[in-house]
Amino acid sequence: MKLDIIRDEAGFKALEPCWDALLEQSAVRTPFLRWDWVSLWWEEFHEGFTLAITVVRDDHGAPLAIAPLMIGPEVEGVRRHLQHLGFLGGLGEVKGERLDFLVPAGREPELTPILCQVFHLLGVEWQAVRLNKLPEESPNYPWIVQALHLCTTGGGILKATQCECIRLSSSWTEFEAALPGKHRRELRRRRELLKQENDFQEQLVTSADMEARLDEFADLHRQHYPDGVSSFVTPKSWRFHRRLAQKWLPSGRAMLPFLAVGGDMVGGIYGFVEGDEFLFFQLGWHSRLARFSMGHLSIRWAVECCMVRNLRLFDMLPGTYRYKKEWSQTSRQVLDLEAYQPESLRAALFRSIRHLKRLLPGSSSSSISA
Repeated sequence: MKLDIIRDEAGFKALEPCWDALLEQSAVRTPFLRWDWVSLWWEEFHEGFTLAITVVRDDHGAPLAIAPLMIGPEVEGVRRHLQHLGFLGGLGEVKGERLDFLVPAGREPELTPILCQVFHLLGVEWQAVRLNKLPEESPNYPWIVQALHLCTTGGGILKATQCECIRLSSSWTEFEAALPGKHRRELRRRRELLKQENDFQEQLVTSADMEARLDEFADLHRQHYPDGVSSFVTPKSWRFHRRLAQKWLPSGRAMLPFLAVGGDMVGGIYGFVEGDEFLFFQLGWHSRLARFSMGHLSIRWAVECCMVRNLRLFDMLPGTYRYKKEWSQTSRQVLDLEAYQPESLRAALFRSIRHLKRLLPGSSSSSISA
């Protein structure tokens, strides 16, 4: 086997034929690792970053496993002064929410340690390793941690983030019956009231109305998460998601279930489909209808649409919000891993400053020992 580190766009694009096929074989499959996502991300956000995609090839040159990595700074804060080795799409303005290596399930003990040689081989180019949103259940996780301990310092889990999840039933009737009584009654009451007072419909965005509906959804999202609060609606981010949605909504890889009053969108959920999972990415609803709990009614309709497609898990992705707790019955974690170049003065200075800040009254450490 041969280790190949791809540093140019031509080498990156040459991986397209095998990329999704490798992902399909991996234990962790996620839309944030799909070719459409990573290639479009690189088109839109590559400025300031260099590719460090690591590939294990067989003796015929065919890729056996891929570590989708890049080197560059964070976009804000003190970390913008550090060069990070991180996941492709794991740093910058738009970040993937579940990221990993592409390794066929069962072959992680054989292939992942080879991929991890990149930490040492490119050690002169980075001051920190920052692998954000690695699923805790990933079979690659222990091998990555082991490799970091061999060639870095200060390695560990910077943050573990809970992702609330809804286990879906085979029908809405079955699912609704299992909801807590108060939650079930409130959903019914508010939905009936909305139907009585308005020309109300529950719909799915289609190819025919996609362009107009995407604009409506962005406007609804901005009512609650304006620029500066949500990166989803910044100009570059929205261009990325609009281009992605134009590919994935028609194919069914993305979904946008929405509520309409008088034909106008008043609430909706934008998310992605991967296998038998729906990953809830963004929410938008009209402020003037807040008394109907439009966010909850939008989730209700999205859950029903997922069950029609025979999906089994509704992942609400990272973020601690009460409404997520009210819907979920289970959860899973994603981890932000960090480690530092032991010979880097800049890395040592950063860690010293951070340590001193955490000693100040009122501060708290988010670092967990790995």
